[in-house]
Amino acid sequence: MTSCYRPVAVWSALQRVIHWVMAFAVLLLIPLGLILLFDEQLHLPDEGADAVMKVHASIGFVFASALLARIIYLFAGPPESRLGDIVPHTKAQFTLVKETVGYYLKGFKGRVPLYFAHNPFAGLAYAVFFVFAVTQASSGVAMFLLLGAEHTNGGAHDQAAEQAAQAFPDWVLDLHAAGALFIIFFVLAHFAALAVHDLAERRGLASSMVSGDKFFSEEEIREIEARRDRGGKPLQ
Repeated sequence: MTSCYRPVAVWSALQRVIHWVMAFAVLLLIPLGLILLFDEQLHLPDEGADAVMKVHASIGFVFASALLARIIYLFAGPPESRLGDIVPHTKAQFTLVKETVGYYLKGFKGRVPLYFAHNPFAGLAYAVFFVFAVTQASSGVAMFLLLGAEHTNGGAHDQAAEQAAQAFPDWVLDLHAAGALFIIFFVLAHFAALAVHDLAERRGLASSMVSGDKFFSEEEIREIEARRDRGGKPLQ
């Protein structure tokens, strides 16, 4: 019966750990970054701004480390975690992209597009997120190492550090701020899409990053296995 669903292991333990480290880091970085962005409007004293910046930078380094681990996992992890499962590049994946768009336009009615791990349409958004995440991590590290060096030793300015800070291009600050806005938008869209898909598909998407399992009917599992047999790889 298609109504009989059972759990199937999809996400590895390491991927789930990396996912949650990045997720919690982002949820902490966003409010701290907004405080730094609007520190003048908040009338934040210099000491307070320095403290917030150090906490923001520390969490940023955690995020950057987890991001590096996830990028390595894109190439060294199991098939469900690799780049080829995220970025659509096969005929089957692009067919699923079309089916997903059609599913959205019909108001989440009709046959649910069948995918094992990543939805190829969502994979496009994930790929863009990785680009912005790398940009955020790189610009954040650069700003902390150059601009943060100004405020060492209780505010004593090292001449070399001050010169480096003065020469620091403003566009990097603007790029970091713009990237933060995109990530805020991505997080909100991710939560919304996750909730809608979870309610419409009932495959346990939200809980799958905790348990590692998604739910499929016996008919869907047979279809997945048939596609695996034909392609020699996990469903894409």
